[in-house]
Amino acid sequence: MPPHLMRLHEDEAAGVTDNPLLMVASLVMAGLMVVAITSNPIAKGMDVGDRAPELVSEAYDGAGWATFDLKSYFNDSWVEGQRGSWVVIEFLDTDCPYCIRDAPKMGDWDAFFDEDNPDWGNEDVQFVAVAVELKITGHDSSREEIQAFRDKTPGYSCANQQCDSRDGTPHDFPYVDDLKRKAADDWKLPGTPYYVVIQPDGIVAWNTDVKRPGLDNAGEALMSLAVVDA
Repeated sequence: MPPHLMRLHEDEAAGVTDNPLLMVASLVMAGLMVVAITSNPIAKGMDVGDRAPELVSEAYDGAGWATFDLKSYFNDSWVEGQRGSWVVIEFLDTDCPYCIRDAPKMGDWDAFFDEDNPDWGNEDVQFVAVAVELKITGHDSSREEIQAFRDKTPGYSCANQQCDSRDGTPHDFPYVDDLKRKAADDWKLPGTPYYVVIQPDGIVAWNTDVKRPGLDNAGEALMSLAVVDA
């Protein structure tokens, strides 16, 4: 390399090292690069400690179908020890006999985990049902069948019985349309019914696969994990 070009390169390097502001900026950028490389972002999924995946669709609330976005339920600034609104999601298939069997439990939990219930003493727990269509012969649900399952109205069959004959009360919480299985695939749903309990900040705190005494179902998980004022 010609000597005059070498001198130019050395002079420029010296200018950088002699300038304190440029040195600070260089160190900050280096630090950011280290953080970006070594940080371990929270994974998305249904495992405990994961961030709940996105769930955007339309949901039926008893009056009609409207846009639903699970993210709107979360408070990113929530910290453990504070009051907050937890979320319970049930993935179900309206032609699944086990989902028919579990329908009364969801209604009972929704009534108990209410901020107006003195035996609970915390904010409302938000319950959400996500209706999928399993790839099983005879499981051919529809929005009308979802409505009949939720509201207990006649005219549609759910798991070889009339939807209005299922046990339990009509439900007051939203039923999300996932008949095309987008959410089921994104969440890697293993089957139905499947429950996920989510902290107010959107982090999964419990799911059906957790095998620990006292956490046998979503209701027990809420009583054990959710913050309740003394």
